[in-house]
Amino acid sequence: MSKCPFLILQCEDSLEGILTAIYDAFVEKNKREEFHDGDIAIAIGENQNLSLFAEQIAVTTDLDKAQKTLLSIQKKISYHAYKKVLSALCHFDAERGNVVLGFLIKGFPMGARVLEDMADPYVMRVIELARKVDNESHLFCGFVRFYDLGKFLYAEIEPKCNVLPQIMDYFSDRYPNEHYVICDKKREIALIHLAFGESFFVSGNEWNINLDEQEDYFERLWSQYFKTIAIEERYNPRCQNNLIPKWYRKNMVEFQ
Repeated sequence: MSKCPFLILQCEDSLEGILTAIYDAFVEKNKREEFHDGDIAIAIGENQNLSLFAEQIAVTTDLDKAQKTLLSIQKKISYHAYKKVLSALCHFDAERGNVVLGFLIKGFPMGARVLEDMADPYVMRVIELARKVDNESHLFCGFVRFYDLGKFLYAEIEPKCNVLPQIMDYFSDRYPNEHYVICDKKREIALIHLAFGESFFVSGNEWNINLDEQEDYFERLWSQYFKTIAIEERYNPRCQNNLIPKWYRKNMVEFQ
C-alpha cells in the first residue's frame, strides 16, 4: 500500500467520484500485461501530495460508471460486500479509495469468500472503516433534531463521516408522510425527502438556513422538557459524555 504508483487517478471527494475512479482503475489495470499491487492509486480531492514520478489522470465523475461499479460488486462478490464497500467509502480516510480498490482486486476473483480473509490488510481495513461509519450512522439516527419551518422539517448535522446515505432509509421509514431536509453542513450536501415520495441528495450550500431567525414552538417545548425532567442530584457528566459525546451536541436543541 506504500509503493510509489505508476498511475494516479485524481477524483472529486464524493461517492460517485471515487466509484468512477475505481471503474477507471480497473480499465487501466486490464490494459496492462502485468499488474502489481500499488501500480494504480486513487487520490481523493484536490489537496493531495501527488508523486512526481507517476502519471496523473483527472477523473471526471460519471454516474453510469459509478452505478456499474456498484452492480459489479453485488453480482461478482455479494450484497454484503457491497454494503461494506459503500460504508467504507463514506468514511473520511484519505486512503479509502485505495483501500476499496485493493479489496475489489482481491474480491472479484474470490467472490463472497473474500470477507472471510481477515488476514488480508485490504479486507481488514474495509471492515474497520465500514464499522466506524455504521457506528456513527447509528448514533445520528438518534441525534438528529428537526426544526419545524412550516412547509417542511429541517435538521443540520456535522458528522465526521458521510452518514447521510446510511441514515436515508431510516428516516424515510420513520417519517414517510413528512417533507424534510437533513443538511450536512460540513460537506454541503442535503438529503431531501418528499412526503409519500422519494428521497434524494443535492449538493451546495443553498440549504444552509439561519436557524437563529426561526421561531419553533416544538424546539422551546423540547428544551423545557429536557430541563424539567433533569434530576440535579443524579447529574453525571461522565455518563452523559459516554452516551452523547460533545462532538455531536452542536446541533442538538437540548444542549444549546
